[in-house]
Amino acid sequence: MSSSQTDTSRGFFRCPVPADQSDGTIAIGGRKLPAAIHEASIDGFTVVVKPVFAARLQLGRPWKLFHDGVTLEVHPQWFFQAPDGNVQIGLRRLRDLTPPPGVASSWLGWWPRVSNGGDSSPPLLFGGLIGIIFMTLALPGIGTALGTSQRITAWIAWAEHHLHDWIA
Repeated sequence: MSSSQTDTSRGFFRCPVPADQSDGTIAIGGRKLPAAIHEASIDGFTVVVKPVFAARLQLGRPWKLFHDGVTLEVHPQWFFQAPDGNVQIGLRRLRDLTPPPGVASSWLGWWPRVSNGGDSSPPLLFGGLIGIIFMTLALPGIGTALGTSQRITAWIAWAEHHLHDWIA
């Protein structure tokens, strides 16, 4: 069975990575080693390291794989010394360490955000906009010209009277 066929025991398909997209880096502790990613699957990668760098490989600590803008924590599962001297390594994907993309700035960048990750700006912005329109229509100059000032004043007086009766 070739490496690009389905592994029926696990059900994962290994995809070959094109040579022009295979550049990667393995970080072990503070050391970074160049690696070429040859295959990728849902559960891991097959990478190739040159013999010069193979001596620096250390087991027992988590490794990081940097590839195509992604940072992954990986665990080495197997090693194979190829006839050409390169070392093939099977890496199992543990977790994604890539930081989430930042939120693009907008003209409301000063607006406070809710700490739980929710975004309360749209409802507050809508309520503020309605309030500004309401106050504009109640102004003596604009409201009188449009005929809304007396209606809004009467409505506020009615609401105040009924609210006072309801509270008391």
